Amino acid sequence: MQTNAKRSFFRYENGIVLMMFFTFGFVFMERLSVVFLFPFIAPDLKLNNGQIGLIVSMLSICWAISGWVFGSISDISGSRKKVLLPITLLFSLFSFLSGLTKSFVTMVLIRGLMGLSEGPVLPIAQASVIADSSPERRGFNLGFVQSSIGLIGATLTPILVTAFATRYSWHSAFYLVGIPGIIMFFILFKYMKEPKLSADNGHVHERSGFKEFTIVYRNRNTWICTIISAFFMAWLFVFTTFAPIYLTTVDKFKPEEMGLIMAAIGFGSFVWGFVGPAISDKFGRKPTLIVFSLIAALSPLCFAVIHGSVAVMMLLGFLTTVGQGCFPLFMAVIPGESLPFKYAASAVAMTQLVGELVGGTIAPSIAGFAADSFGLQAPLWIAFAGALISGFVAFGLKETAPAKVMALHVGKDALSME
Repeated sequence: MQTNAKRSFFRYENGIVLMMFFTFGFVFMERLSVVFLFPFIAPDLKLNNGQIGLIVSMLSICWAISGWVFGSISDISGSRKKVLLPITLLFSLFSFLSGLTKSFVTMVLIRGLMGLSEGPVLPIAQASVIADSSPERRGFNLGFVQSSIGLIGATLTPILVTAFATRYSWHSAFYLVGIPGIIMFFILFKYMKEPKLSADNGHVHERSGFKEFTIVYRNRNTWICTIISAFFMAWLFVFTTFAPIYLTTVDKFKPEEMGLIMAAIGFGSFVWGFVGPAISDKFGRKPTLIVFSLIAALSPLCFAVIHGSVAVMMLLGFLTTVGQGCFPLFMAVIPGESLPFKYAASAVAMTQLVGELVGGTIAPSIAGFAADSFGLQAPLWIAFAGALISGFVAFGLKETAPAKVMALHVGKDALSME
């Protein structure tokens, strides 16, 4: 009976993956909605490129600090659900408040508060999934959760918010994207269980405490993934922040056409977001991360040098936006497999903290001022460099994929027997 339950699609492993998929997807729907609405907001609030970058940066810095603080608290307290439920309600509230803003200062303040409420979602979501994932599906499960950025955050969101803003107003678009988070609150309240934090991932079980907790900050893979996160976050947030304005200003696409191109990029992010980690389950985390990082560098490069039709830009965006397949690997899978599972939220929070501070906070601001000084192509070249550097840094990682690690141990055992 137990075996059949394990094989059933309706087991809790699949349930927690789906719940975290939609929760994190709606987080990014609310987070990315502002970048797709900037072509409407900027002229209304009279924003320049530097101010646009600062709005994105404020959310990122608050997101980074909050994720690290509350992700660590959830590890030490042993509770994921008690932290996740209230912040799910809060980030929905701040989406509604974003629609009420009438000035640059108010927008910066509200987006900062949204960052504080959304920051802990990814560390807690991925820690919950890690604890209830079977080893052979761990990469796929974690990748599927983060691929929601592509399907919900980057595919559905630009289509919905640009259409809604065109027909009604950008204020109304913020009200629209605040609704799904409220729905997820009630679903999580009813169906989410506290994860099995006793799982030790092959490590010696240790009593939780501050001394044991510092293992997170003494792990080589975690530090390398943190460095990768800083550069790859720059790729993500610089590209997603300035690509919509680049497409409407430089390439002269209509807002609806821009929405379709960004949606194609988003759908590519969704597909590659779980295909990449699934590939890594079989072929290894390290080679997958290296190859996908180098391909991802082509995404902003194509936008900078190719000025094709809507269909051409949609196709290029879909094929090159494989970077989303890297995010689950360096943010959750590799750090999570390098440490006891009970510290997974802290490990994810650490990569997120530095990534958000450097790639999500500093990089968009620098890119914004670079765009004002050198033109809107400058942010695209900054994004290109971020992905390229990430690919080379990944060579320093130690492989963690269960299939590869097991094969390595079997090979060593065979040699020792000879």
